[in-house]
Amino acid sequence: MKLKVLLTGLILWSCCIQAQNMVSISSIHPEADTLGVSKKEQAIRYPDLRQFNISANSFGYSDFDAKLNDKNFAGGKIKTERISASINTPAIKWKGNSVSATVYYTYTSLKLKDITNELPDAQLAPLTTNNNTIDLALNYSRSDRIFNHQIIYSLVARGISDGVNSVRRFNFNGSFCLPLVRKENTTFSVGLLVLIDPSSPIPVEPIVNYYHKFTSSGIELIVDLPNGINVKKEVIKNAWFVVGSNQQSYSVFYNQHNSFLDGKISYNTIELKSGVAFEYLFAKNIMLSIRGGVNNILSSNIFRNGEGYGDAFITSKNKIAPYVSVSLSLLSF
Repeated sequence: MKLKVLLTGLILWSCCIQAQNMVSISSIHPEADTLGVSKKEQAIRYPDLRQFNISANSFGYSDFDAKLNDKNFAGGKIKTERISASINTPAIKWKGNSVSATVYYTYTSLKLKDITNELPDAQLAPLTTNNNTIDLALNYSRSDRIFNHQIIYSLVARGISDGVNSVRRFNFNGSFCLPLVRKENTTFSVGLLVLIDPSSPIPVEPIVNYYHKFTSSGIELIVDLPNGINVKKEVIKNAWFVVGSNQQSYSVFYNQHNSFLDGKISYNTIELKSGVAFEYLFAKNIMLSIRGGVNNILSSNIFRNGEGYGDAFITSKNKIAPYVSVSLSLLSF
């Protein structure tokens, strides 16, 4: 009962945070053993740390209602399909410092249908769009000590492109994290994340990384805020059942010219996926993951190139939609 209450509270807190993408697990540093487990075990526990990943995601239709400059604009149904791939390079390490890179690729297909318009001079029509996004992140972290206590600093610089034009957006974030507990079955770290990102709703967020394995049941509680919360159990050897909620942001870039769009714009969503997953490790280092559940779009905005979250001229409220995802991951090189 206590576990259920704790999990529910943390999920609600995570929903309120609405974080943007960041390098996950800021409490982990290649030169500092903050978890007391192998690199392979870290990648099993935290999917964002896996060396390579490719996934296909399909979402059901979601009803939406949009506003244009705070006026009721249009409604209808929207459907999203995504194919994503990511590569985490091995880290270059020296004297407590670490430098690595992460490359993300996302193909996004959006379909709008059953449109109803409310403004006579701004008409939204049914459409289907297909776009590519490439995201390169350079990651630097340092493990140090202050007052004889370990502290980990991280800096991340990201450039996002639509794959055709020049870089469409630069983001930066910095964080520090304090590992507080490291036991055989429990780790706990806290910290702070600062975001310099025009698509982020807030500039500063707390970091909470908590892991505990209940030895009697084998259940693992994995809290990685602001990214997600999961409960995991190995059901047979090398196979896990997972229940949880995980959050991620997406950006799609367009160059549109019509009665209400003129020039370069970006469509930005912050999404919370809640549901179940089955993961199976085979060939020693390859993980197959099948996930399904519901997707809740916490924030959906369109703003012009160079503008920030508060300048969005089109905002949308979307209803929950079902989703299914299949992915293959390489745990480590």
